Amino acid sequence: MAALQTIIDNCNGMTINRRKVVGQQITRNQIPRVSTTPTKNPWTMELDMPTSFQYNNARALMESVDTLDRTGYEDVTFSNNADLSWIFRYQGTLPLTQLNGLLVSSFVGNQLILSGLPPINQNRVIFEPNDLIQIAGFPYPFTSTTQVVRGTGATITITTHRPNIITGSITGLNILVGNNCIFRLFCPNMPVYKLIVGGRQLSAGGTLVGNALIEWSDPFQLYEYVGTS
Repeated sequence: MAALQTIIDNCNGMTINRRKVVGQQITRNQIPRVSTTPTKNPWTMELDMPTSFQYNNARALMESVDTLDRTGYEDVTFSNNADLSWIFRYQGTLPLTQLNGLLVSSFVGNQLILSGLPPINQNRVIFEPNDLIQIAGFPYPFTSTTQVVRGTGATITITTHRPNIITGSITGLNILVGNNCIFRLFCPNMPVYKLIVGGRQLSAGGTLVGNALIEWSDPFQLYEYVGTS
């Protein structure tokens, strides 16, 4: 069983943090100074879990959580759960067949240039702000910070929320968007679980068996794994 994917699919609250590392200082004459530290600006998420998992049905999940521990990572999606799939849905107007034709021309800094544009109206919206974009074969989602329309040129330029953190060659690769993107995450705080007696159930033979509800010690704090790119 996929541990983090199951946690995501069953969470009842999620906090997303993509803020940069920022230093702030107020000088003696009260002039504010702000500086940013260059980082890979990883995605971080905090997931709140309900006390609804029953021990008898969740032993595989508990084993997966313990095996993954605080060091292993997992590739996850937000498209499994209908209650979550709207969070990162694609907002542009291209069908999948046309999106599949888009190719990476270059990605320098936070300027992603795509070619392979379809012959459509120049005002058609290809990306809206906060649309997820991922280079095929690399588990690092970026977001478009502005609306991007077709225009009249052979390419479009997307300003992304962080600079290109991929060190490998990406020219000519396809892209993934929206719910087709995956996140590579690990959980450095990996909560422990407490068994609360209750939630009894009947076995297949109709016999009443003991059971327990699982209570997690903390929210799951998920960080994007950017150790290799």
